[in-house]
Amino acid sequence: MNLDTHQKRNTAARLKFLREKLSQVPQKPGVYLHKGYDGEILYVGKAKNLISRLKSYFTGLENHTPKTRALVAKIYDFEVIVTENEYESLLLENNLIKYNQPNYNILLRDDKTYPYIKIDINEKWPRVTIVRRRKKDGALYFGPFTISGQVQQLMNVINRFFPLVKCSSTVFKTVSRPCNYYDIKRCLAPCKLDVKKEEYHEHLNSVIAILNSKYKDISKKIKEEMLKAAEDMKFEKAALLRDQIKALESLTSNQSVTLDADIELDIFGSYWNEEIVTFYVTNIRDGKVVGGNSYLIRHLTEEPSEEGILDNKKVEQERIFTSFICQFYENKSVPESVLFENAINIISNSTYEMINSFLINKKQENLNIKKTLFYLKRDVYVKSIKHENKNLTNKIKDLIYHSNQNAENKFIEQNKMDENSNQMTMALQNFLKLDSIPSLIECYDISTFQGAETVASQVVFKNAKPFKSGYKKYIIKETVGKADDFASLREVIRRRFKDKEKVIYPDLLILDGGTPQVREVGWVLKSLGLGHLPFIGIAKSRGESNFTSSQIVNSFERLVVPKRNSDGDVLPEEEPETKILKQGSFEFKLVTQLRDEAHRFAITFHRQRRDKSSMKSVLLEIKGLGLKRRKKLIDIYPNLKDILQYPLIEVSEKTNIPLNIIQEIVKKIKDQNS
Repeated sequence: MNLDTHQKRNTAARLKFLREKLSQVPQKPGVYLHKGYDGEILYVGKAKNLISRLKSYFTGLENHTPKTRALVAKIYDFEVIVTENEYESLLLENNLIKYNQPNYNILLRDDKTYPYIKIDINEKWPRVTIVRRRKKDGALYFGPFTISGQVQQLMNVINRFFPLVKCSSTVFKTVSRPCNYYDIKRCLAPCKLDVKKEEYHEHLNSVIAILNSKYKDISKKIKEEMLKAAEDMKFEKAALLRDQIKALESLTSNQSVTLDADIELDIFGSYWNEEIVTFYVTNIRDGKVVGGNSYLIRHLTEEPSEEGILDNKKVEQERIFTSFICQFYENKSVPESVLFENAINIISNSTYEMINSFLINKKQENLNIKKTLFYLKRDVYVKSIKHENKNLTNKIKDLIYHSNQNAENKFIEQNKMDENSNQMTMALQNFLKLDSIPSLIECYDISTFQGAETVASQVVFKNAKPFKSGYKKYIIKETVGKADDFASLREVIRRRFKDKEKVIYPDLLILDGGTPQVREVGWVLKSLGLGHLPFIGIAKSRGESNFTSSQIVNSFERLVVPKRNSDGDVLPEEEPETKILKQGSFEFKLVTQLRDEAHRFAITFHRQRRDKSSMKSVLLEIKGLGLKRRKKLIDIYPNLKDILQYPLIEVSEKTNIPLNIIQEIVKKIKDQNS
């Protein structure tokens, strides 16, 4: 069903093509993918009846909500994948959303900014490390950890009381003797000593149990091992196991809410709005509340109502609740039970069965065995665990209330942030008299020192908040060895907009500079055929030619706005207009935040480049440090400053570089940092 959609069609022809294509769609369950003009996937959805669902998009347009109309206006093609049943379509939809990350689907994007704990079980001697991104590499990932200090507390316990390998694979292969961690009993040193894999994996399995919050089970197991070690007169091992038990007690002592049953449960709370849905998930393990995180979902589109559906709002809520649950457990271990009382009147029986099957499948249990993991009523859940006491029921009731309350608090907090963001972008629109709200803004800054290591930064704000995935760094190539901010700025703008077919254009460009920079960029944009693109410069106001440093510091911020003709194209040959920003105004806050962030980003990158360059030159000055030795040194210590943290003899042994040369390297590094 992949017909050519890349040729541009007007609205009537586009809809005619889509409606004609409906005749090829079967009346079966499956997944559909809406595609845009250039073939990108806009939205992934599932349906009991594909033709009925797709027909609702392209007929009766006058009845669509503004969200649906906005999506349909961008659809140039669709693709369908038929499945055997609804459950298969749920799994396929979830996988396609995860893989393609369509803009119009609800997406759990927050996880990527939080740390995970990773155990690469593919390594011969697996290590426990902190990472920021989860990869498909066969490793075990735990998290994400959103509570401040939680991941560090866990790592402190693991590193101190469980003697696992801590050095990188490169260091592990090159060491000549066990390191200091072995001396202080924090590593078994399999790098050089004959360590039994069974012993190593005992400690590793204990760590995995801790990260799965199985504190009670692992405490019991370690206690038995400790008693056995003491009977066998292995007192050193017994002492280590005793310390591990104490560490576990310290982890559980911070968990203030304790239930009267050893249950494993996630409680979902939610707060619904037409634009935003917030969730709060409370985690209970071994009868203790071990954590809770809030999540925010923006639903940018609505599926149109199918024929015979009376309450489409309820259908929308069901779709979002279902999608959230599936995405939530995609990268997390499923507990023994999941309770979501707010969904009791939202989720239908058929969807309930699908979610329950999905959770069983994720828990890697037999789908053929009738089992319930998903609950919509707390009394049904309490009966299922056979702990029907009033105290437990009341505690679970309180936790449900607090989960919903925390979800509502998250919504209120986000609402205030959105209101502030809207005020800033609307204020800037009015101040600059822009045709539309500048939701996507880019700001550029050049950083150099006497023409050396010149770099540029591009920071992006989306809805008045930093959009880190849009940040870019540029190494300036055309002005190497000379300071020329104008040439550097021209190079950056040309590189940014060189591929006009694929580029996403911002609503506003901001340059850290005044009239000369604005006119220079005006000429570049005009030559690229982008003279209509809104852009401004930001600079300090200088009222006199003979200003003092104190006047510069106290001067107001000014925006430099280029002149344009009646068609909106820039006129770089004319003198730009200068607008003074009122200090403390919404537009002042937004523009100065962008400028300061671009400056910080550029300066940080410039320092990194400069430090790296000067460090390489330091190595070249040292006699006896040839190419092979330099390469080996940098392979083992990519950041040469790390050498200062280790004994010089150890560095010398690892690198096979004579001690006197290592001493010279350390001296040079210290001199450079002084």
